[in-house]
Amino acid sequence: MAGRLYGLDALRGVAALAVATFHLAETYHLPAVPIGYSVAVDLFFILSGFVMTRTYEDRLRDGLTTLGFIGLRYRRLFLPLAIGSTIGLAVTAAMLGPSIPMTAAYLLILLFLPAGGPHAFALNVPAWSVFVEIVANALHGAIFARLSNARLLVLTGLCGVLAAGAAEGHMYWGADIVSILWLIPRELTCYLVGIWMFRRYGDAPLGHHPIAAVVALVILLGIALTNAVFEIAALAACPFIVRASLSLPRTQWAAWAGALSYPLYATHFPVILVSFWTGLHPAAGAALVATVAIAVTLAFEIRRRPLAISQELPGQAA
Repeated sequence: MAGRLYGLDALRGVAALAVATFHLAETYHLPAVPIGYSVAVDLFFILSGFVMTRTYEDRLRDGLTTLGFIGLRYRRLFLPLAIGSTIGLAVTAAMLGPSIPMTAAYLLILLFLPAGGPHAFALNVPAWSVFVEIVANALHGAIFARLSNARLLVLTGLCGVLAAGAAEGHMYWGADIVSILWLIPRELTCYLVGIWMFRRYGDAPLGHHPIAAVVALVILLGIALTNAVFEIAALAACPFIVRASLSLPRTQWAAWAGALSYPLYATHFPVILVSFWTGLHPAAGAALVATVAIAVTLAFEIRRRPLAISQELPGQAA
């Protein structure tokens, strides 16, 4: 496998920042921020399908078991999510008092599993997408890696139809069990698109204007919430943006954007709750979110790769 794709790191960083900004504005009841957070999450799954295919699909065909693959994914995703969820447990227990259901929810979230009911991931809401990521990874190892491209496209279409049908009856985007059930086919569709993209095009970029691709993502996230048509159009553009970003050369800002993206995504929500419930100003809350994300990145990514960060980018979050 070739080296890192810095364009994907840049896109991942933009998407994580978009989700964190949306949650900050929502929690603090700030004026509506025009950020298509749902498309940002969809992009994560396209990127994940692409990167998992690039990194693991040959190994899955050559002896890596599905269980072994899931173990690798748990190892990669666990620590930032555990830190964020522990913060969520601490602040929730301080506000509401400890309880057995709260402890059970915490233990389940450490296994990337939902607690059930209307608050499936109450201690760390974004963890719902990590659960769906693990579901997608398990299906990739057990089924997707062995499908031909033609069958993969058929399955992608079926998942898309199922997602559209589910959305007709349940348009609320949340972390309750019902929302997660209809979001699974939506995100599987995106993940499958990512698989097909890498199989079909590999690392070949679309054009030679990667910065324009990053700017286009920012613009699309800004208009995606306008209405359903704009959201669908923004989502449809994401595969092209991903391919257009692939020509981005090695740059430190993209490296850091990619390195920070998953720690930011996995910890921002509970940290925002801490800042809100303790009366911090939104700007101070944003600074606290950034500080925690940077600390988690430094503690785990640089330790995992003790060589200088400038020589090899810290690990990626799919």
